[in-house]
Amino acid sequence: MDNSSNRLVPIFFYGLHMDAESLQQKGIAIRQPRLATILHHSVVVREKAMLLREKDALAYGMLYHLTHAEIDILYQHQTGYRAEAFPVNDGEHEICAISMVHIEPPLDSPIDYDYVSRLRAVLERLGFPVDHLPAQLA
Repeated sequence: MDNSSNRLVPIFFYGLHMDAESLQQKGIAIRQPRLATILHHSVVVREKAMLLREKDALAYGMLYHLTHAEIDILYQHQTGYRAEAFPVNDGEHEICAISMVHIEPPLDSPIDYDYVSRLRAVLERLGFPVDHLPAQLA
């Protein structure tokens, strides 16, 4: 029997999937949650969060260990993403983890201010910077 769908994979989230409570509501088990960063990358937010290469930048996110089946649950209805491997630092160790990134980042898409507001709340709760987020409309 093939158990590869149950094998744990370290995965770095930089958007709303950083929120453990929301993952649990989707049936995802929270394993080894850690604050983490990826060097030479930044997070840009428009309709969604996008992980982009940027020299000397630091992308903040959460590192979890999920099964392949759980990752499939999260991305089964999403298109335009691929899994990419990154060196992720959790403050104590640097490990190789995957992150789901846009194949063609929609940099010119409109800003979803509801998404920005929800992401701001998650980032603030985790103690991450929010200065990269688009300014809220008055």
